[in-house]
Amino acid sequence: MPAARTIASLSLGLLCACSNTDNQDSPAETSSSDADVATDETRADVPEDGSVASSDPFATEPPEHPFLADSIWAASHRTPYAQGSSPLPGPVVAGSSRHLSVPGIPITLTFSAPYSDGRRTVWASLLGTSGAIIKLDHASFTPIDVYIPSERETDAPTYELGISGAYNLLDIDQHLIVTRGRFLEVFGDETPQSSDSRIALIKRYALPDSFFCGQQDTIVGITLLWTGELALATAHGVVGVLPREPEAMQNERLLRYSVNGAACDQTTVDPTADGFHVVSNSIAADETGGIYVVSSQAMMRFQYDGTAIGLAWQAAYNVGETGSGIRLGAGSGSTPTLMGLPQDDDRFVVITDAQDIMHLVLFWRDEIPADWQPLSPSHDRRIACEVPVTFGDPDATVTVSEQSVLVREYASVVVNNQLADESVLAGFSGPIRNILSALESGRPSQAPFGVERIDWNPQTRSCATVWVNPDISVPNTIPAMSADTRLFYGVGLQDGLWGLHALDFDTGEARFFTPAPTDSCDQAFLDSLGATFSALLTSWIEELPQLCENTTFAATQVGPDGTAYTGTFFGVTRYE
Repeated sequence: MPAARTIASLSLGLLCACSNTDNQDSPAETSSSDADVATDETRADVPEDGSVASSDPFATEPPEHPFLADSIWAASHRTPYAQGSSPLPGPVVAGSSRHLSVPGIPITLTFSAPYSDGRRTVWASLLGTSGAIIKLDHASFTPIDVYIPSERETDAPTYELGISGAYNLLDIDQHLIVTRGRFLEVFGDETPQSSDSRIALIKRYALPDSFFCGQQDTIVGITLLWTGELALATAHGVVGVLPREPEAMQNERLLRYSVNGAACDQTTVDPTADGFHVVSNSIAADETGGIYVVSSQAMMRFQYDGTAIGLAWQAAYNVGETGSGIRLGAGSGSTPTLMGLPQDDDRFVVITDAQDIMHLVLFWRDEIPADWQPLSPSHDRRIACEVPVTFGDPDATVTVSEQSVLVREYASVVVNNQLADESVLAGFSGPIRNILSALESGRPSQAPFGVERIDWNPQTRSCATVWVNPDISVPNTIPAMSADTRLFYGVGLQDGLWGLHALDFDTGEARFFTPAPTDSCDQAFLDSLGATFSALLTSWIEELPQLCENTTFAATQVGPDGTAYTGTFFGVTRYE
């Protein structure tokens, strides 16, 4: 039965724990149109359907990362491959759920390595204007600390509402590294190696103005290279590399490449100009120094060789003409995902495009096979497949996903984010429009439906839909899967209630649904928002009592001990 209890008064109101315990996720520049060639080698034996499933879930893991925390989920989308899948088990049957109210929106959670006492902690950077960082205890699912700069610093920076702070990572030193506006923040334990320590700000590094493309440019994406450096991308197409160690974050050690070139030297930079690259998603990286960035114009691979960074290739994709109102920016709505391991013959970078009927697109990640022919005269030769995603609706005219593509082996899974009626967003723009689209998607009459799996077949060298489940609503979460349980996880709606969907990854059939707590948003949370925002949400909450279970584009993640976690609208919910 639903229950709620107050556990601590920390900063912007109460942190509330709510539960549901009786319930029925080289730098030389080249173009892909140049003579990219590779000698075809003998392909490894695979089944005729192209599947590469292994009984060992760790056999299909990306290479071990020496500089990320030794953790089950240490970065946004889990690893720099950004696959969003885990070799570890998630929930296997319908169970219970618990909720914590927090002062912001956690898009992704990172889990620490075990401390000396065996405990694991959960860290998150929160979207919002507070710049808050939270640290939770996994075992008890209770807060350890919340760090709000304005309450602990005499000269705290200003935080803007937007994507800044969405992406982070936890490194081998148990430092949480977060992108914020035009600076980086590094947090750790005030008492090193102490699981119950308060949070400490270790470093705030403001990148020089000369790094950015114009005064309005900000950092969007972050990842960690296998050589230990951080890779960054900005909204106006600047890609950078710098050391991850706080003491080494210095201007003279910051490398930069601007894809927009001379356009950044203008007095006023116009990101709407023809051909201008805008980045609105995070980035991926591989073990060879490849850095993958998708812009409003093209999919790009940058190469870091230890001393310099350059553009290795770029390939145009179909960005459509009208655009979707739920997008954070023009073009693709997905962080690039890497498919294929070092030992595989076929290796790709995967995105969804921005056509009215969205397509899943695979690009050859390395050299293009010598015998490869473009899909059509209008397609860049680097594109390996392009498959329309209709989520099982033959009459669909618009499909959209603002989520990173879930990848395991050669399988891709995409969820539907398209509202039934987008006109309700008219008059709103920027991050407010994006938040409102997420909240609207939790309304049963607006909720999008559909999950679709599309696989690459290395025998036929083509992609095809494997299954579609048109009856599942995962309105706005980044999905996950467990290679151990062979289950897909996505927090979404069923009969108007939020909860955790689990589908059979191999067939798409629904396996179980665990409802989220049914308690309304915590009143202390509403009070902390101020009168104007609180009044705006009051009528919404009266109609949709579970508003604070809305995932608001946060990730469903496989946690420790067979759990699943997700960020929500000013909260964190755990399914166990």
